[in-house]
Amino acid sequence: MNDINDLGLVSFDLPAWRCLGAWKIIAELGRMISSYLNPIPSLPKPLGPHKVGTVEWEIPVSEIPSSSPTPDSRISTIKFRIFYPTTQSASSKVSVPWLPHPQRTWQQAYASFLGAKPRLSSFISYLPFTIHYTNLPVVAEAPLLPRDKSTKYPLTIFSHGLGGNFNTYSSVCTSLASFGIVCIAPEHRDGSAPVSLIRSEDGSATSIPYQKHAHSPTAEVLNSRNAQLRIRLWELDQIYTAITCLNAGKSFTNYASPEKGKASEQPALEDTLDLQPGRVSWVGHSFGAATMVQFIKSVYYHESLPSLKGTPYENDLDWRPLYKPASNSDLVRQITPESPVGLLDLWTMPLRGEQTQWLWERPLPCYERKPSEKGDNTTTNVVAIVTAEFHKYTDLLNRMKAALSAKPAEAMEAFDRERPRPNPTFNNATLATPPNKAAFEPELDTEATLNQDAEGSSDGTSDIDKLTPLSSASQSPALSRASSPSPSGTSDHSASTSMTSFAPSSEAADRMAPKLFLIPESAHLSQSDFGVLFPNLTRYLMKAQEPVETINLNVRAVLAAMRGVGLEIEAYRTGEDSEAEIDTILTDRCVEKRFVPVSLQHD
Repeated sequence: MNDINDLGLVSFDLPAWRCLGAWKIIAELGRMISSYLNPIPSLPKPLGPHKVGTVEWEIPVSEIPSSSPTPDSRISTIKFRIFYPTTQSASSKVSVPWLPHPQRTWQQAYASFLGAKPRLSSFISYLPFTIHYTNLPVVAEAPLLPRDKSTKYPLTIFSHGLGGNFNTYSSVCTSLASFGIVCIAPEHRDGSAPVSLIRSEDGSATSIPYQKHAHSPTAEVLNSRNAQLRIRLWELDQIYTAITCLNAGKSFTNYASPEKGKASEQPALEDTLDLQPGRVSWVGHSFGAATMVQFIKSVYYHESLPSLKGTPYENDLDWRPLYKPASNSDLVRQITPESPVGLLDLWTMPLRGEQTQWLWERPLPCYERKPSEKGDNTTTNVVAIVTAEFHKYTDLLNRMKAALSAKPAEAMEAFDRERPRPNPTFNNATLATPPNKAAFEPELDTEATLNQDAEGSSDGTSDIDKLTPLSSASQSPALSRASSPSPSGTSDHSASTSMTSFAPSSEAADRMAPKLFLIPESAHLSQSDFGVLFPNLTRYLMKAQEPVETINLNVRAVLAAMRGVGLEIEAYRTGEDSEAEIDTILTDRCVEKRFVPVSLQHD
């Protein structure tokens, strides 16, 4: 059963795709692609004024000076693509294909991801598709544009969702880079990509296949998602360390370089990046957004990590921390309440594990922002954007709102109390320890529900909107005080009341709260390259409109959050010949009809 059925709607594993079936999907893709005057799907020109360069990196983990242990012994390299502004005269003899090499392997992996059986996906891998000729709107290994501002280049790290890789959000990443930002796009090796190939020094490669998990947020599923998050958070640690080393002038072996095993020379990043505390931006889509939430909180609240000593979970590997930075690491200094954050269709199901309840209860660091002369505190530094497809599912939306609130656990309990209660069928299977609150919630037949929703219900509402998880407060299996993990160095009593120290005042919460916006007539795919590469398909199946504008709205919102903390990036222009203007997209003066503020409170 595909991951759409865990109520995540993640990546493009959507109900309408399942309804069509693999053969119909391929036929529909072929029909729609051939209908274009230009039969080759293309990516939009970056929104900003600068031309964009790119370089792929794959660095042996053994060369990265990090104390974090490898969570999976198969992952011997860290892989990412850098997007950055380059000179207008930059050119390259080679293009950068959107579908990575070897393309047959990736084509087969995507067919399998869409539900094709092994024999069918193997057959599909031999078929010629015009997507093979789609290239990123970039210049390969171009020089970095000399910086003409008083500060160094802002750095953004973008985490992909399920079914993604380091190319699938190039529309967002190239546009960010075109405004004068260095943007890093990792390829996660946690089994969330359709496939990921790990190169080695001798030229061979190890394949990490896609991991499918059941649809219900059971203890087993949430443990599996936590295992993926451990890899993702470790990779972000490794990437940040590698980037700081490149900025310091260190060289690495790059297995992605045309000259295998030699250090890549372009672009020269030495002393070019603004790595002052709170200046790096963290952005992600779907599972990538959940990754950024857990990463930021894990770093910021690292001193509040609960101790398992003396509990039944002391030696339970599932209860290991997702990630714990070294107390003297650059990351601990980097992530502050000022750190800009962009969360696109935040998928909260991976945040629901009992082992990470302590993280869920804590707000995003932005609630502790202080007035600053460097930035504009009237503009939020944390922006969340929800597509119309996500917005129609009340459970998804409420959990997203709770995750963005000053008191996430209390907010979720309030949402649950105010929702109509269904009379579901419970799954009363005995659970292995550690207990998990989600297993006591109804196991919804979401495959049937979502398929019905894709076809349309008689009253025009989603069946999922009528199904509400039970309140975590009343149904969660409580641990006894003697066995409950408590924050390091605190008593049991202080552990039970410690959340009061993390709750900001209501006035501060309102001023520093993240802002949530809805883009009407948009799909979950619309925040990735799939929306712009297959606009007819997303319009037909998901009622999504104006895919390029949707990408641009997401980009502008993230840029505005970055400007709000004082980062120097190029101004927004409504057209090539227009004058630079202040982008009001995150303010009350915003006039965009397709960018609608959404309250974090219960509607």
